[in-house]
Amino acid sequence: MKKYWSTLHLFQVLCIFIFIRTSSPLTQPNIYNLLQQSNTRPPTANASVPLGVKLGMYLESLGNFRSSEMSFDVDLYVYMSWQDPRLAHNFSDYVLINNDEIRKQIWLPDLYFANARQASFQEVTVPNFNLFVAPDGTVAYSCRCTLTVACSLNLRYYPMDQQLCSIRVLSYAYIAKQVNVTWFDKNPVRFNEEIGLPEFQIEHVSNAYCNGSYQYALTENSYKSDDFSCLSGNLFLSRSIGYNLVQSYIPTGLIVMISWVSFWIDRRAVPARVTLSFTTLVSLTTLGNGLRFGLPQVSYAKAIDLWYGACMFFVFCALLEFATINSYMRKSEKFDSMAKKMQSVVLTGRTRDYLVRGIKESMRIAGGAAGNVVDALNDDWCTYSTENGRLKTEKSPRGYGKPDTVQDILSERIKFIDNEFDFDTKEDDEIPGNMAMSIYDNVSCRKDEADSSSEETKFSTKPKRNGTNGTRKYIDKSLNQSGQNDSLIVATYFQISANHSRHALKIDKSCRYLFPAAFLLWNVFYWWYYLVYTKTPIDK
Repeated sequence: MKKYWSTLHLFQVLCIFIFIRTSSPLTQPNIYNLLQQSNTRPPTANASVPLGVKLGMYLESLGNFRSSEMSFDVDLYVYMSWQDPRLAHNFSDYVLINNDEIRKQIWLPDLYFANARQASFQEVTVPNFNLFVAPDGTVAYSCRCTLTVACSLNLRYYPMDQQLCSIRVLSYAYIAKQVNVTWFDKNPVRFNEEIGLPEFQIEHVSNAYCNGSYQYALTENSYKSDDFSCLSGNLFLSRSIGYNLVQSYIPTGLIVMISWVSFWIDRRAVPARVTLSFTTLVSLTTLGNGLRFGLPQVSYAKAIDLWYGACMFFVFCALLEFATINSYMRKSEKFDSMAKKMQSVVLTGRTRDYLVRGIKESMRIAGGAAGNVVDALNDDWCTYSTENGRLKTEKSPRGYGKPDTVQDILSERIKFIDNEFDFDTKEDDEIPGNMAMSIYDNVSCRKDEADSSSEETKFSTKPKRNGTNGTRKYIDKSLNQSGQNDSLIVATYFQISANHSRHALKIDKSCRYLFPAAFLLWNVFYWWYYLVYTKTPIDK
């Protein structure tokens, strides 16, 4: 009996020795045996045949679209399936594995999201994954992850744009000849129908392939290049225009319409029209700054930029229209002021009274000799004298407070017209030829119509043959003719003033219909182009 126990004890010691010897670091297995034992290699029975991995995804939620960063967040479930004969078992049903430590001992496809800026697995309250193993070794694996996906946005049609955002999945280490990743045959990409986005609508989702040749195993002097499996889950998004319609399009359109109110304001109300024009321009500029907030600084013009530019153009044209109206009204007011001033002199009869009284007094004192007119009128508001056979007039020092004569006004105003205004006269605007007269017209010093020179008509220092009566008739005729010419000039000035005012009113009335019609045509073209012409139907 003792011999039996001794033999048993010896056998136990031998087993312990073999176990210690086997687990001793002195016996190091090669890399191939280590990979085989730890199941870190793809489970392919034939190295020439790639391992087939099926993939699908379900989009649980989308949100946080950032146009300035061109990215969005997505919460999704990833489904994968492959066959690993090393995990075959004799149970009648699938074996569930939800222990994270056991999962780490099983080979998993090394897939990653190529265009994800950030990615994380959900681990609340436990790691969100499950792994089912069929009796023949087929593995069904799913996990939940959150991604921040980059999406290149084309904003040419913003805010009526359609965007295509993709989620690309690739194998990081294995080429397509080793691990071939493909989509599930039925509905590989699905999404939650209850997803509600404030800015976008999900029009459609689809699956596609983005297989390509990539370089790997890069060294300083060499590299390898081969095909990798690449899957792309495509999201077709259509932007909702409601927010931009309320915040951008309607306010800017109303500002343009408000600028048209100036066409109904009295054309002489300069402060009111200036305030309205500049207020609308500043308001539109402020709104334009808000339109660009939150958008990337792209090098091309967006649809909303064209709208804003058109609104700015209409408001600026309204401001230019006011500048044109103001120019006409300034001319009208100046001609009206000139006419009223001349009319006041003509109606009071100052010119005729002064001249008649002065000449009669000079004839009484000098006995009809025109050469002594100067001495007779020294006490009045002007002085007349002859010098070298010509009539000369000067202001009397005592007459500076007196009102101007028609001739002074004509001399000043005609010079003003020649220097400041260049207008086309019509038949009813024609200024009479004797308008360009000398300052001495009230005493018959008019230009000789046969002589084109600027010399004043010479007066004889001798009395007329028919004596005092002839001189008085001559003076009366001259004064009557001068009064008629003054009245004609006043009427002409009033006519020019009225014409300029009518031109301004005509422009205002035309713009009342021209601007709304042009803005309406612009709206029809704009909305037709972006909502109908450039809208590309999505093939589902």
